[in-house]
Amino acid sequence: MEMEILQEKENPFLKRREVLVRVFHPGSPTPSKEQAKEMIASKFSCDKEKVNIIYIFSDTGRASTRIKFYLPL
Repeated sequence: MEMEILQEKENPFLKRREVLVRVFHPGSPTPSKEQAKEMIASKFSCDKEKVNIIYIFSDTGRASTRIKFYLPL
């Protein structure tokens, strides 16, 4: 699965990074929260327990999914 960063914003007031990514998953179902946490943790070099997933939305008719999550600064 490939991951493309669509939006990344630092929020110093809340001490977190707010990130929106698109995951391409041709031939496989929408990734679960656990799979998404593992992918994010490996991509951003952080502990998967610190990844806070806000939502996972599949793009209709496509093999891609948008995932919004927060990471601590």
